[in-house]
Amino acid sequence: MDPSGDVPFLGARCDDIMHVTDTRYQGMYQWRCCLLDRCTAQPLQQLLLLRLRTMASEQKNFKKKVVRLPASRLLTQAQELSRKAVARRVRLVKAVAPGAGGPEVLYTLSHRQEEQLIPYSLVQPVQAGARRPVLFSPSPLSRGLIEQLLQPAMSQLQFNTCPPEPIPATERCQKHVFMLNPSIPDDSLGIRLQSIQDIVSQDKHCLLELSLANVQGLLKQGVYPIVIHIQPKNKKKWFPQCGEEKLIEDLCRREELQLETLPLFHHTLEPSRWSSTDDLLSAIRSAIDSQQRAVACVEFERLQ
Repeated sequence: MDPSGDVPFLGARCDDIMHVTDTRYQGMYQWRCCLLDRCTAQPLQQLLLLRLRTMASEQKNFKKKVVRLPASRLLTQAQELSRKAVARRVRLVKAVAPGAGGPEVLYTLSHRQEEQLIPYSLVQPVQAGARRPVLFSPSPLSRGLIEQLLQPAMSQLQFNTCPPEPIPATERCQKHVFMLNPSIPDDSLGIRLQSIQDIVSQDKHCLLELSLANVQGLLKQGVYPIVIHIQPKNKKKWFPQCGEEKLIEDLCRREELQLETLPLFHHTLEPSRWSSTDDLLSAIRSAIDSQQRAVACVEFERLQ
């Protein structure tokens, strides 16, 4: 959202967390919010005004503004308006008020207007007491990363893993069982919730080979995993399987889309963060440490 305006506005972007304190600030179509720190869930700014009517009507007025211009300025002005429209789009994330006695949420837009806005998610910050399990994306990297993270003797004081085990067919649909490949019915390998809890009780991060499809199931069991997405520098170098290269690339593409639908935030390691395997492992350890200290913002409505 563009911060310019007649009254103090704060720039915001996708995945920012805002606590909405008044949905009818000085009348309708304007919200008063606090922008929260993603790590601590504490307010960064005390005032954020969100002009909902402006956002809803901007696309509707876009064509009218363009067609009134001289032909010589049409393309330039259209590009400028498009840039401003993109800058104003925002994914609103509002904290759920704890308990039934929280303030009532007043929706000030009609259904027709709401359809023109980017939807937002209701989240609640959770401070995990114990060390959180860790999942990796793309999932084909999990096994190799886990083996390397556990190699230094000192690492075993901080990390451990749950090797997948055969799960009887009668147990595979149970809530306390997480299958390694839930999309493959014949795959019998999985990890039990009790195995994860045993490692967590030792004050260690449980490094899991599970795919992103298991995140929602873990959350339903009160387990708040740290999800680390690694953007490879060269997929062909990382996944050299000749016959499976296309399948691996398709899987990575699907998982990148899955990341956007997870009921909690993930952490991304950009290619610029590392230049060697040792750099990558160091960056992963640092990311796990920082995410452990941060709150986990969870969309509990998606877990019903």
